[in-house]
Amino acid sequence: MWLQVLSACVLAALCRAAPHAHINRLALFPDKSAWCEAKNITQIVGHTGCTPQSIQNRACLGQCFSYSVPNTFPQSTESLVHCDSCMPAQTQWEVVTLECSGSDEAPRVDKLVEHILHCSCQSCSKESAQEGALLQLYPSEGALESPSLSDKQTHTDTHSQQRARARSDALQLDTSEAG
Repeated sequence: MWLQVLSACVLAALCRAAPHAHINRLALFPDKSAWCEAKNITQIVGHTGCTPQSIQNRACLGQCFSYSVPNTFPQSTESLVHCDSCMPAQTQWEVVTLECSGSDEAPRVDKLVEHILHCSCQSCSKESAQEGALLQLYPSEGALESPSLSDKQTHTDTHSQQRARARSDALQLDTSEAG
């Protein structure tokens, strides 16, 4: 019983002191620590009717802390819930051009691919809170000049800035009219 009370107090102190801070160790498990790293992978970038292309990328892999302490009703204190997830901390967007030999309308399709540079344990809510915004690397259709998408373009930001942009698969840029 004493251990449960002590655990609740320690977790409450952690939540109040730094509710959004990354937690590397917990008092209940002093021999355990959080870890998160970028591991090399081969990613296949594809599009219907186009030849897929293999690229080298990274994926985030690790174990980050999360916990939930039972609540009471009516609630006597703030909820004691914490969730960290291993996710990209820094990424770089690059254009990968796919050849689409079977299509006269779009002989090439550019896909924006997010290259992971660095991973870390971050708040689980960060991912879902930043999903909705659109990535705007190019001017809208009403702009006078559109950049040539055949040139390799990169954009580097912290992951918290980039996750506010749409996923790379939702961005399919037709280069048949560029130039």
